[in-house]
Amino acid sequence: MLNIISGILAVIMGIESAILRILPEKELKNQNDDLVQIKSEKQLEELLSKYMKDNNRGYVTGGIFFGTAVDDVAINESVIMKGDSAESAPTSGAETLKDYSETNVQVKGVDESDIVKTNGEYIYYLTQGKLQVIKASPADNMKIVKTIKINEDYWYGNELYLDEEYIIVVGTTQREISTIQQITDTIFNKSYYKPTESVSTIKVYDVNTYELVREFCISGNYVSSRKIGDDIYMISNKYIYDMAEILPACLDTAVDDEYVKIPANEICYFKDFKTCNYMIVSSVSLDKLDEEANVQTFLGAGSEIYASTTALYVTRGEYEHDMIAIPKKISLPIDEVSTSRYSTKIHKFEIDDGKIEYAATGSVPGSLLNQFSMDEYNGYFRITTTDNTDWENSTNNLYMLDENLDMIGKIEGLAKGERIYSTRFMGDKCYVVTYKTVDPLFVIDLSNPRAPEVLGELKIPGYSDYLHPLGENYLIGFGKDSVEKSYLDWNGEMQVTAYDTGLKLAIFDITDFSNPKVLHSIKIGGRGSWSELSTNHKSLLFDEEMGIFAFPASICEETKFYKDGTPMYGEVEFTGALIFDLSVEEGIELRGKVSHDNGNKYISSIERILYIGDILYTLSPEMVKASNLLNMVEISKININK
Repeated sequence: MLNIISGILAVIMGIESAILRILPEKELKNQNDDLVQIKSEKQLEELLSKYMKDNNRGYVTGGIFFGTAVDDVAINESVIMKGDSAESAPTSGAETLKDYSETNVQVKGVDESDIVKTNGEYIYYLTQGKLQVIKASPADNMKIVKTIKINEDYWYGNELYLDEEYIIVVGTTQREISTIQQITDTIFNKSYYKPTESVSTIKVYDVNTYELVREFCISGNYVSSRKIGDDIYMISNKYIYDMAEILPACLDTAVDDEYVKIPANEICYFKDFKTCNYMIVSSVSLDKLDEEANVQTFLGAGSEIYASTTALYVTRGEYEHDMIAIPKKISLPIDEVSTSRYSTKIHKFEIDDGKIEYAATGSVPGSLLNQFSMDEYNGYFRITTTDNTDWENSTNNLYMLDENLDMIGKIEGLAKGERIYSTRFMGDKCYVVTYKTVDPLFVIDLSNPRAPEVLGELKIPGYSDYLHPLGENYLIGFGKDSVEKSYLDWNGEMQVTAYDTGLKLAIFDITDFSNPKVLHSIKIGGRGSWSELSTNHKSLLFDEEMGIFAFPASICEETKFYKDGTPMYGEVEFTGALIFDLSVEEGIELRGKVSHDNGNKYISSIERILYIGDILYTLSPEMVKASNLLNMVEISKININK
């Protein structure tokens, strides 16, 4: 009986493989030494089996792979003509003046998904598993005009985009996949657990009718996305758990209502791939909704991305192992030992009008902090990393790469023993904050890509974990204040550490690159105070022309100290939004506070702040409030998710 079943399964899988193998092969335009196109499903199977065996990543039995999915990564900009440089966005605004705020993004012309968007008339808010469409004007008569349930049938909306015609929700869902065990149990009419895989999704709704007009689903966990003009680019990672299900699948309602497997001969691999993952780069064009999405599939993985208007960079971290010979005078039963060093691999893709074309691969030592650690300017790619190979003597580095991602310049060994807390690239300058007990702000000149140079350094207490341009000669730093404290370690030696003592907002004068200085600075709250802005730049509302710098925060009472000088955590005294007036001439002054406090500090936490005209809107999971932007007097509020 088992032989008969095995024969049936072999026929089923053989037919499917044969169909996929006779599909026409797509040629790679930029095939080179780094990237290889797979010719057949058989070759793909052999490649994966060899990788699993060589790396002890699991074993295959009965068509099922058993192992740990350690590489399944699910983390967490005016159009410039090709060849021109992308500029870091000094504000959240667009090229033309708009009477409403937009998402605070890294690069002009490159939009980033967020939980809130507005077109100046309506506010679109993803919260509590629903998309709430709120008529914002007039402010004294706000109302919810549409609620679209998002989190249902295993579909979860993460973030959204908005343009003149469509609301685009980016999210995740699950789909059932077939396995040998499932097929066997079906034959014997047994109940079985239905295995699933994660799927990244793009759902497009008509902005006027709210009708779902396009859906795109692709295998893998959602990593990140960007919107450039009418094109949405999305990156997902699919881990290969099961040798019976090695091909990723795609559902694109522009061409089909069913999932279709991506043929093996449309998959490529990097010669040094070190993960049992597919990295999938997809694009959907909103101005061509009836055209098939562009999908590029690679054996690899991605974690952090950076996009200019003409290129997409996807990075992944990996350990590199080197064998070090042991001196003969040291008597050991082995001749060499393995040492590990962390590095960041970078894949570059050229993007244009929804097309995606692989361009180059490069690598730099160390790990990057976030997307702001990367930048493209005048054809060069710049990146900052921290190398923790030696934990006690970590170093911080900056690397310059050319258009082929070959390293042409570098600075290594900045602030030994510290790590990078923030980076901001501004034209041919780079500003890096490192920290251990004090905050060194480094000013680095990149005008000669082959010989970057540190021009100046400023050391102050605390650190900035977010940097934002203020014109060309000033820089806003947001982070924590701190105090140093000495102590005796276990060996009786004197050591120095530092403790956070509240939030800090500062304006740095960088007019003299060799001598940066603090122009204005204020401390906000005490130890335990926190803001999402420390980890998510999209939570910031900044308008340079209006001089507004606003962010959500939880503020604790002023810091008190124990007898030994250690600062205490304070009790929370305010949760809401802080709105500051900020300018080079006048400094930093609190304009007002907005709270949604309803007795539940979690639900009442404000998530986003935006303005339409002279009205400030604050949004939390249970409330939207409108306030007069000039005097911060409340105008109205509505409850949501009731």
